[in-house]
Amino acid sequence: MKYLSSILLLWLCLTLSMAQDGYFITFTDKNNSPYSLDRPEEFLSIRAIQRRAKQNIAVDQSDLPVNPAYIDSLIKYGIDVKHTSKWMNGAIVFSNNKALMDTLERVPFINTVELNKPVISTGTFKKLEPLVPLLKSALDSPYGESWLQVSTANGHHLHNNGLKGAGMLIAVIDAGFYKANELPLTKHLWDNGQVMGTKDFVNPASNIFNEHYHGMNVLSIIGGKLNQQYMGTATDASFWLLRTEDVHSEHPIEPDYWICAAEFADSAGVDIINTSLGYYEFDAPSQSYSYADMNATSRISRASDMASSKGMLLVTSAGNEGNNSWLHIGAPADAKHCLAIGAVNADSTRTSFSSFGPSSDGRVKPEISALGGAVAVQNTSGGISKGNGTSFSAPVISGLAACLWQAMPDKTAEEIRQLIMSSAHLHNTPNNELGYGIPDFNQAYSVDIESAPAYNTQWKVGPNPFNSRLTLFNSSGPNVTVTIVDILGNIKYRKEHRHQKNIVINEVAAFANGIYIVIIENNRSKQHVKVIKSR
Repeated sequence: MKYLSSILLLWLCLTLSMAQDGYFITFTDKNNSPYSLDRPEEFLSIRAIQRRAKQNIAVDQSDLPVNPAYIDSLIKYGIDVKHTSKWMNGAIVFSNNKALMDTLERVPFINTVELNKPVISTGTFKKLEPLVPLLKSALDSPYGESWLQVSTANGHHLHNNGLKGAGMLIAVIDAGFYKANELPLTKHLWDNGQVMGTKDFVNPASNIFNEHYHGMNVLSIIGGKLNQQYMGTATDASFWLLRTEDVHSEHPIEPDYWICAAEFADSAGVDIINTSLGYYEFDAPSQSYSYADMNATSRISRASDMASSKGMLLVTSAGNEGNNSWLHIGAPADAKHCLAIGAVNADSTRTSFSSFGPSSDGRVKPEISALGGAVAVQNTSGGISKGNGTSFSAPVISGLAACLWQAMPDKTAEEIRQLIMSSAHLHNTPNNELGYGIPDFNQAYSVDIESAPAYNTQWKVGPNPFNSRLTLFNSSGPNVTVTIVDILGNIKYRKEHRHQKNIVINEVAAFANGIYIVIIENNRSKQHVKVIKSR
């Protein structure tokens, strides 16, 4: 027995000596990078470039990847580089050489070195929202048990108008998607080619369909569909499924994984990011946030605002801390430009667990609220259960926001965000429990429809591809301003045209080959058309 104990002790010592701490390293600059703002297609998808162009967002230095020469240098030091972050100009790395890491800040191109995942952890398995099985529903409706979560926000009116998220791309960032590709409510997303891909930032070698079920629950609320039993909030949307959460521990590396996932979503051209995660307390108390930190300055919250600046809508759970000593929202729900979502019961009152605002710098939080008490979700057996949490109120909003944006493709992410908030029932008297209240998506949709002009607003633009000229035609000939921008957001042409049914633009003959966006607008409408210059 003594011999066996000695062997076990030796094995433990060897394991710990080989185990690696996790760190977040930031670099001083992006100098001498092989990447260029003139060639964004090398680091952004065409869809991402188009999203920026539609919202007049220029490609800038934050879009450039980390200098690969710096990464190569870290590898030569024997450091394991797991992920890079272009927005933070840094990298998530692992090393068991503490002496090296303690002196790494002396390297000229390294700015900071921060421990974000110690080897020895007292972490315990995180308990996520429990589910309660349902008896067979007697509801005679295409929505079945999902009716209440959709109708509370008047989302069914969008569906009745044929708006179910088609053409919209949603990233779900979560803890795992257990059997989502097999279970009946979500299987159709794979059958119909609506899942663009998956990526695991915690363990790239793992299968996210064998990981935690929480992301599967969340996905079902948005995209789930089963005849006469369930209908999600955006069943025609497309998805990226990204895992950043390790349910076995809580370390600052998980928010850093989230940052990398958000950057990936941006590069893939995602429109909406759903985050049913939040952070304030870590296994190492010294690394935990204080309420004073809930002012959009944490790394993950700064990244959330960066994602918003790229033209994406960030929908984030406010948190489930209303019943404990913390009480407040977590990060990144404190970000300045996200929609932090609180939770209400069926009677539209706040659930007791929904986290309180405001942010520590006094901003209204949560922004809005949705059904988060007794939300119908797909369970691990493929049945329908009820669960509680702002993790489940957030995807209700993500899906309906996709449907609303589908109806208004020319609006920016911030315009959609403001439209949703302005439709909420407490818009004029927001509070720290529900924010601006429960949004009315029918009202948000109707406001835009009622303001639409009666005359024809659609212009035909051609030829496409073009060479020496572009012609714009509209049967009504309203006054418009025509702007043409390149994929970097640079204005190449801008001119006001009055009462012309045919507008001929000869100036395009001097344009270089490439992709351009034609923006045709007046005080009543705005239209974007992608065109290609080809000699």
